[in-house]
Amino acid sequence: MSVFSTVSATTTVTAMDNPDEINSEVDQPDQRKEITGKVTDNKNVPIPGVTVAIKGTVTGTITDGGGNFKLVYAGEAKTLLFSFVGMKIQEVSVGNKNYFSIVMEEQTVEVGDVVVVGYGTQKKASITGSIAAIGTEDLLQSPQANISNALVGRMTGLLSVQRSGQPGEDVSTLRIRGIGTFAGEQEPLIMVDGIEADNYNNIDPNEIESISILKDASATAVYGVRGANGVLLITTKRGKVGRPQVSYTAQYAISHFTDVRHSMNAYDYATSFNEAKKYDGYITGGYAPQYSDEAIAHYKAHDDPVFYPDIDWFPYMFDKNAGQTQHNVNISGGTDNVKYFISGGFFDQEGLIKHTDVIEDFDAQMKYKRYNIRSNFDFNVTKRLSVSINLSAQIEQRKGTAAPVERIFEASWAGNPVDHPDLADTGGRYVILDGATTTMTPISWLLSEGYQKNYRDYLNSSFRVDYDLGFITKGLVTHFTYSYNNYNEHDKNYKAQAVTYRAQRLEDQSIVYIPQSNPEPYTFTETISKNRKTYIEVGVNYARKFGYHNLSGLVMYNQSKRHDPTLQYLVPNGYQGIVGRVTYDFKSRYLAEFNLGYNGTENFAPGKRFGFFPAYSLGWIPTEELFFPQNDYLTYMKIRGSYGEVGNDKVGGNRFLYQPAAYSYTDNFYQFGEYGSTQNGYQGSLEGMLGNPDLTWEKAKKWDLGVDLALLKDKVKASFDYFRENRNNILSSRNTDPVIVGATLPVYNLGKMRNTGYEIEASFSDRLGKLDYWVKANYSYAHNKIIYMDEVKILILIKTKPVGDMDNISDL
Repeated sequence: MSVFSTVSATTTVTAMDNPDEINSEVDQPDQRKEITGKVTDNKNVPIPGVTVAIKGTVTGTITDGGGNFKLVYAGEAKTLLFSFVGMKIQEVSVGNKNYFSIVMEEQTVEVGDVVVVGYGTQKKASITGSIAAIGTEDLLQSPQANISNALVGRMTGLLSVQRSGQPGEDVSTLRIRGIGTFAGEQEPLIMVDGIEADNYNNIDPNEIESISILKDASATAVYGVRGANGVLLITTKRGKVGRPQVSYTAQYAISHFTDVRHSMNAYDYATSFNEAKKYDGYITGGYAPQYSDEAIAHYKAHDDPVFYPDIDWFPYMFDKNAGQTQHNVNISGGTDNVKYFISGGFFDQEGLIKHTDVIEDFDAQMKYKRYNIRSNFDFNVTKRLSVSINLSAQIEQRKGTAAPVERIFEASWAGNPVDHPDLADTGGRYVILDGATTTMTPISWLLSEGYQKNYRDYLNSSFRVDYDLGFITKGLVTHFTYSYNNYNEHDKNYKAQAVTYRAQRLEDQSIVYIPQSNPEPYTFTETISKNRKTYIEVGVNYARKFGYHNLSGLVMYNQSKRHDPTLQYLVPNGYQGIVGRVTYDFKSRYLAEFNLGYNGTENFAPGKRFGFFPAYSLGWIPTEELFFPQNDYLTYMKIRGSYGEVGNDKVGGNRFLYQPAAYSYTDNFYQFGEYGSTQNGYQGSLEGMLGNPDLTWEKAKKWDLGVDLALLKDKVKASFDYFRENRNNILSSRNTDPVIVGATLPVYNLGKMRNTGYEIEASFSDRLGKLDYWVKANYSYAHNKIIYMDEVKILILIKTKPVGDMDNISDL
């Protein structure tokens, strides 16, 4: 179901005595012709500032305050073009008429044409910053387990790496325009419906309306001290006026390894091992084969699988396929007074580990389940007062083997095919053969690490009030937002040492399995963690059109507080700040924007906690100019550029590094007395690391230059961005201080780094009969370089002259 929002035309009337006229084709007064008329909207309200032009020429004019126009021209006029912001462009044949009465229709704007920006929304055509956005249709095109994986490859400037495929832990690490720091955190700031979120990957993609990534300083400056690494904005769906719409979505996917490695078979392994020892004999002077000719014959014949096994560990330990299921049902709709969106979802994912059934006490297969609940309500209490309430919860359950998956993979790599027989051949017993060179196999990790259950609950709520202050001046709105988020985690672990067996062949050729240890009861441990976060913002928005001048602004105060028992010194983490933004455009051709963030955190010393982060951007749309020739080849062009400063307070290290560390006591630090007879050790105190009161956040200066194009009747769309970032104040330790310094020096804002790159995006869309099709591609490149990090220069001795000659030392 497509969702549309309507942009209403302004009814502001501006008196105009002399409308602008352009008439470059008038050569002789006696050849001049005249066309007059009036332009109104569908309510018969005159529209001032409408551009009236002769198609294919630069001849044109604009309507006056009463919507009237007079166009004087020379030559021939076949078609008139009428254009105005928020209205559909109209083409009218001239014929023999010299007076026209035009009724312009409102332009419906799809969700994709309205982009979510920091603390607000903007029309895509008026944006001057570097922003990429996608909608829910793109997210649901592939059955991904989480949002980060669904975003891969869909937006320019977004780089990702997936380091695990474990159920519930298979998220991708996201970077916006590469890496800008070598010490602090590199993750982007995540905002869900305007509220900072710790985890966004557990959101059901069926609940999401759009996702935007803010890349340059103009787009992220409003986040100030937290905007240097870029910002990812997630907006959830809301109800629309209309009948209840019920939607049910079900997905089933199969996950598998893109490539399964195979190890040597037993025969090749044994012969190669003996060959390697033979070559070692040239050095040691002796050779004793690891595997006898009889053993090699058994490996080749596969006639004794218990004492002469042959296991290829990767296909033995991992399944080819695993299932993944997702269900979602939601209902949305509403009236003029109440709108609602309610959603419920379930997600189930299984792992790819084999042989979990040999453990009778529990199911060691890795499994992940997630339950999603969301309800978004909007109430129009009065004509001026509106209230929005958002409630959502995510419940996650992870269970299965407690063995680290990376250890199972490492053991599969390191394991050889001959030391341990197949469990199917030993009745499910884990047998270690005599003379085995390895004892830690994938099976041993699976059996010995036990079982775990992990529960995570997220509760997110927000309450927003908007009040229209139009009685003061038109376009003025104020709002208040309060948010409370709560997180709880409960982890349970059950562990017992696995029983191993030794195989013994009897005289009758039967095999007995001798346990090498006694069964042990399971030990139980559990951990509980939690945190909660509150957020408040109060702001005033202003948006107004004055003829063909469009002006908007935002001033807002916000603060947040995070309470977490794991925070150092049990001091809550807090932010305070002021946000400001001013946007302006003239005739939808000349665009300008100013953003600022003034905010800070308690982690720095008094007087160093707050900073000012401004950003500036400009844009120009030459295709809106009257002198730009109307054609089907280049139908749209926007040139934009920005510069600004943003920060990153997640600089790494401990909190409150501006404070000196406390003294610590060490036993036997001082030694007194005669060595070997009366010498005794005494407790001593050691000074901790010194404090640095000048410590502050990282600062990033960002430049961006971009071009957006539409070609071939808007069938081809393309954009190009070049960016550059210089970051300084990166937290770094001194490595050039001499060892004679009698103190542990603090960290300093020493590091410098540069990050540059470019982004290209192109798409083609068309219709073939009733079939719509499109092709889209993007390419992002980022290159960073460490400018300074206080490294010790390396001295290399080049043996070209006698030792001791200083010419032997090369400075690198």
